[in-house]
Amino acid sequence: MVSYQSRRSRAVVVSLLAVLAATILVNCRPDVPREGWDATWGPLVPHQTFPGDCGICHVPDRWDVLREDFSFDHEKETGYRLEGAHAEAVCLRCHNDRGPVTAYVARGCGGCHPDPHASSLGLDCQRCHDERTWEPTGLIAEHARTRFPLYGTHAVTPCENCHPGAPAGQFRGAPIECELCHQADLARATSPDHLANGWTSDCQRCHTTTLWASAIIPHDAFPLVGGHGGLDCTQCHTSGTFEAIPSDCYTCHQADYEGAPDHVAQSFSLNCEQCHSFVAWIPATYNHTTFPLTGGHTGLSCTQCHTGGTFEAIPSDCYSCHSADYAGAPDHAALAFPQDCEQCHTTSAWTPATFTHTFPLIGSHNLSCTECHTAGSTSSFSCIDCHAHEQGETDNDHDEVGGYSYNSQACYTCHPDGRN
Repeated sequence: MVSYQSRRSRAVVVSLLAVLAATILVNCRPDVPREGWDATWGPLVPHQTFPGDCGICHVPDRWDVLREDFSFDHEKETGYRLEGAHAEAVCLRCHNDRGPVTAYVARGCGGCHPDPHASSLGLDCQRCHDERTWEPTGLIAEHARTRFPLYGTHAVTPCENCHPGAPAGQFRGAPIECELCHQADLARATSPDHLANGWTSDCQRCHTTTLWASAIIPHDAFPLVGGHGGLDCTQCHTSGTFEAIPSDCYTCHQADYEGAPDHVAQSFSLNCEQCHSFVAWIPATYNHTTFPLTGGHTGLSCTQCHTGGTFEAIPSDCYSCHSADYAGAPDHAALAFPQDCEQCHTTSAWTPATFTHTFPLIGSHNLSCTECHTAGSTSSFSCIDCHAHEQGETDNDHDEVGGYSYNSQACYTCHPDGRN
């Protein structure tokens, strides 16, 4: 018989083996929290169907660390492909003790992701979200189907700024009038003072969705072009209100008129647009319609012609201004040249001068004036005056043409170039 002591020894050994077996079993059971597991992730996934070799997935000394060479082909092993953020998610986020993961996958996104919109936007989460991130996409296109398309800064404004109930899925009822969302901007708009002037609605008349500060005033009655384009409103609307003001130049530019040379002394017209433009006060250009300023006249100052100190109408004939030029020109006074200077001269320059000769100066007649006008006379004469012939010789030469005529025009009929 086995002694009591022997039986007791065997019982101790069996107990130790049982404890050891229990310890090994406990260390591999999934219902025992692992060291380092975040409790906020939920309970551990049951391992009942996993292989018994823990080393397939885990490192030997850490339950919460997977092997570096661990690889699991999710699509091949389960038939469900992991894309986007799902491919980086911890396995236990989906595989835990809530139940079979297939049941949650069958419900779509809402199976794993609680709907913050309380089903008010439907179950098609992919209409706004994708698997890369929960940040919504495609909202610009979605918003274009509403009565308020998103342009400019509205396109990058967080939904909650206009839709306070957005986190709970409440997007209806948001106003589309600018002033209802921009009351704070309206209160800050003091230069010019929007409230004082009653500008509390229809913000789009001056503002755009791109930037509030760059307002464009619909200045239809008086277009703001040229030098007026960059002015501050108060430079013209000095009373502090923005009622209609006179649109004539002198009302705003009286000081400029009075400070300009000769304007007051010469009683210049108060219609500033006769000489000035919207681009700048100077250079000024007067539309000289009664006497077009062409050629050499374009570069003259007003006082070079208007020498009397006034700008009343003056004679427009050349001689009135150019009598000294006439008197100093060779032969003009001595030969009593006509004072209609335009017969020979142009406004481009005094020289060279060109006279339209009633007697064509062609062929051998292309001579200087004094070769024909030897007596200092400018009167006209005929061919015979220069080309005299003996009567008998002339008659003999012209027997076949019906006689001889002392008419120059007749000569040119047969002698068009002035030669024999």
